[in-house]
Amino acid sequence: MVSEAEQNAVVASSRLRMFLVAGVRLIGLILALVITKMHSSESAFNALPEALADMPIVITIAVIFYNILAGYLTASSRTASSMSMAVIALDFLVGLFLTYFYGPAYLMLSLALPVLTCGLFYGYNGAITFFVVGGLFYGAVLCFPFVKGMEDGKEAYLWYIVQLTAVEIGSTLLLLWLFVSALGEGRDRVDSEERLGREKDLLFKELQNAKSEVSQAMDELNQSEGKARTLQRTNVSLKEELETSLQRLNEARATIKNTEKLVEDQGREASQTARREKIQIQRQLGMIQQRLERQNRLVEVSRKLSGSLALSDTLLTLTEQLQAFLPCQSCVIFMLDDVQGQRQLFAEVAASPFTDVFRNFSLQIGEGAPGYAVSKLTSFKIDEGKLDMGNGVVLSTVVPQEMSALVAPLATPAQTIGCVYLGRAENRAFTEDELDLLVDFCEVASVSLGNSILYQRAVTHGLDDVLTGCHNGVFLEERMREELKRGNRYMYSVSLMLINLDGFAQINEVLGKDAGDYILRETVQVLRRFTRETDVLARLEADNFALLLDHSDRNTTMEAAKRVCEKISGCVFTVGNRKVRITCSIGVAGSPHDAANAEQLTMRADDALRQAKAAGGNQVSFWSGN
Repeated sequence: MVSEAEQNAVVASSRLRMFLVAGVRLIGLILALVITKMHSSESAFNALPEALADMPIVITIAVIFYNILAGYLTASSRTASSMSMAVIALDFLVGLFLTYFYGPAYLMLSLALPVLTCGLFYGYNGAITFFVVGGLFYGAVLCFPFVKGMEDGKEAYLWYIVQLTAVEIGSTLLLLWLFVSALGEGRDRVDSEERLGREKDLLFKELQNAKSEVSQAMDELNQSEGKARTLQRTNVSLKEELETSLQRLNEARATIKNTEKLVEDQGREASQTARREKIQIQRQLGMIQQRLERQNRLVEVSRKLSGSLALSDTLLTLTEQLQAFLPCQSCVIFMLDDVQGQRQLFAEVAASPFTDVFRNFSLQIGEGAPGYAVSKLTSFKIDEGKLDMGNGVVLSTVVPQEMSALVAPLATPAQTIGCVYLGRAENRAFTEDELDLLVDFCEVASVSLGNSILYQRAVTHGLDDVLTGCHNGVFLEERMREELKRGNRYMYSVSLMLINLDGFAQINEVLGKDAGDYILRETVQVLRRFTRETDVLARLEADNFALLLDHSDRNTTMEAAKRVCEKISGCVFTVGNRKVRITCSIGVAGSPHDAANAEQLTMRADDALRQAKAAGGNQVSFWSGN
């Protein structure tokens, strides 16, 4: 029995495969030539059909071509596969077809070639099995023409069958001998390769063991050398440490002697240093006390400046406190103001013997010492009448008779207000501490001045909205408080209607602010048509309006709000070449039903307005009570 390893060795050998393919197909070609020769004889049993009697050469070429093709397919199939099964089946079928058409002589091709091809792919056992099964099949096929030949009295047919069988068996045994020889050669080759592989592995292991022993010996040698070097370094180090210790001992003895001499000197120096540090601490304590007093005075100044919101009172208080803090010949407060679109500095308050100089006195930003302080927001001190700031900028005192000056800006994070100018007649009359004091003073004063300016602007603007001409929120709040007090006293209702234009922000973005202002003014004109003389129409901010109605409960106000909503949604505003429509949302709340005071009434109406906006706009909503 041939083992599977031997079969794989035969299949895997390229030279063995080519030998078997060439041997098998060579026998097939020889048989084809012999059979063709038999067809050319006059034997009645081997005669071709009449239609093919003159074509022995064509048959030979066809058989040769088939064997070449089958050999190529056999060589291409490296292992047993569908291709090998196809080649075996083709060998068998071609032999049967040739036997059927051209006579029993072709049975040699249908037995010998499949047996050898099967042996090539499936080993010795496969070849023997196919030979036995094929032999039984071919014997059964040959029995029928033999019996028929005996019945017809053709005794010569028996001899022909014997010859044919002998040739068939001989050729098959020859090919089997070739296969077994090749198989033995492959087995010997596999054994040789396995033996060489085992010897190679053994040598490799011995080499690895020798290498390991050499490496171990080298490691031990290296360790020994390392220990020797370590001992040598240790000896050297011990010698060096001994020498160093002796040297340090000698140095310590010398140091002790020097220390004894220096102790007395250091004691004297320590006492002197302690006295100096005491003096320095006393100076620092004095400076801290001065700073604390300065801060207390600044707090007191801030309290006095905050006592009044009137700008004139704040400026006068500021001037008095400056002269108290920093006595000087001239104390001038410059304020920024707009003149024909340009910001200029004016001497708003001047406490000085040179008042004629500061009367109608103005400077551009960046001009002179005050203008430079405002433009750069910096403080500085002028000595000897002039100060060189670099880059060709030279600043001088405002009054030529004064040789020293302090200048500091008045500014908050939100705006620049002006600056403070202090002047003295002597050279170098001001110190750096006084400049720091002025800077701190101006920081406190700027807050109070900023509040006074805001208050003045609010008073100047009044209680009317500049854009639409109706009242503003301050006026509405005061009137609401008064009407609610009267309503509670005389038992009548007061209602508030809050109005917001839907989509007004998009109109400003698309058409511009001028178009938005135009629509606001026209909306106010529409609202005035629904306003009685006793009602209050106010613009709160942006596109938010309010309408306060006295002697009107919330149901009546609700109906009026619906009419306002319908009227505004029906208006068409012409902006340039475009027609614009706009809607509004209205929230309604009333007293005493919804609120008892002005704050509650405003909050309830605002909640109702939010409900109307949340519902999609263009509608009126009561306060829901939530």
